Order: sequence, then C-alpha cells, then structure tokens
Amino acid sequence: MSLQFVMGGAGSGKTRYLYETAIKQAVEQPDRLFLFVVPEQYTMQTQKDLVMAHERKGIMNIDVLSFGRLAHRIFEEVGGNQRIILDDTGKSLILRKIAGDNEDELKVLRGNLKKHGYIGEMKSVLSEFAQYNIDVDTLDKMADSVEEGTYFQWKLKDIAKVYEGFSRYLSDKYITNEELLDVLCHVIGKSDILKDSVIAFDGFTGFTPVQDKVMKELLHVCKKVVVTVTIDE
Repeated sequence: MSLQFVMGGAGSGKTRYLYETAIKQAVEQPDRLFLFVVPEQYTMQTQKDLVMAHERKGIMNIDVLSFGRLAHRIFEEVGGNQRIILDDTGKSLILRKIAGDNEDELKVLRGNLKKHGYIGEMKSVLSEFAQYNIDVDTLDKMADSVEEGTYFQWKLKDIAKVYEGFSRYLSDKYITNEELLDVLCHVIGKSDILKDSVIAFDGFTGFTPVQDKVMKELLHVCKKVVVTVTIDE
C-alpha cells in the first residue's frame, strides 16, 4: 500500500491531474479497479467528467462513489449490516417520539420541542455527534464538568437523555447513515473489490474522525490511496 497527497491551491488542477492519471493507468491496467470517492452531491458530475475526459468515452474499470455508496457496495459484497437504514424522515419521527416520552424529565428542551424546526435541529446535532464519535457517556462527562445548575448543564443533560433514548430505540434493528461508516471499518479487510485497487479522495474540504478511520483501514487493503488537499502555495 502507498499514500499520495496531491496538494495545491483552489483551481490549480488537482482534480484534472487525478482524472488524467487514473484514466491513463486504467487503460494500461484493465484488470485493476480505480475508485473515486467524492462528496455525495458531486458523484454524478464526476462520472460525467471522467467519461468526457476518457479517450474512449467510457469508464469500465473506474467507479465513482460517495462514502455512503462505498459502504453499501462493500456490504453487498461481504455483508456486515443487517439493520434497516433510517432516512431523515425516520430519524425525525423517532426523535419526536423519544422527546415526547421523556418530556416531563427535560428541563430546557421541553419548552422548545413543539417549535417548528426544533426536531430537525436535534436530528442535525445527533448526526454531528455520530460523525465525530461523541456518545452519551461523553455528553454526561461534559455535563458533569460544567458549573452545577446552569442552563448549559441542563441543556447538555437533556440532549444526553434524548440521545440515549434514540440510541436505545435503534438498538439492533435500525442504523443511521452516519453509523454506516463505523460498521464499514470492520469489514473492509474482507473485501475482494478493494484489494489491489487504487482509491482517490477528491473534493473534500476536510474529513470527520469516522471518515479518517475508514481511510486508515483502506490503507491496509488498497494498493494505493490518493488524497487531494487544498493548500496555499
């Protein structure tokens, strides 16, 4: 395995270099798989750009994925996730139920739960927690470390209460998109798709801890990992 950084300022040609290099190597090595991992919103455009840049106008051994699609692709190959994946609507409905069930125990959130958009804000917060490996125990420790009886402490405890109920409700039956990558880390080593492949990460302004964890596991399996980094000259 090897790790390569492609560094340069915005608009300096990092992506073009990746395309040209990958296409050239894909033609020379038709039995090797080349993977591009980009943010979800750029997958279709990246596919189009690669096809247009290819001399044969086709990309047989080049694939474009997001982190989420990469997880699904590997799960299809080796298994590893049997739980139902919740979409945003499902998460909001469950959060509304959990918050309602615990309303009498909430000091700060209780008065805000029925406000328009508040459940959506809670959903976003829990999504961030999952991406940055913040669990209920971490929140409890944070709450215990701040001044006793303050608004901030009450709010932390309320969020931890809802978070705990949400996690318990999901249990072994459901999983969120944010948790998929953590599950993926445990099965990457079993994948034949990834073995001896070249994988490039492009278009990201940064990576969350769980994404870093996935990339670390990929380094043990893939032939080469390439990461573009936007950096001043």
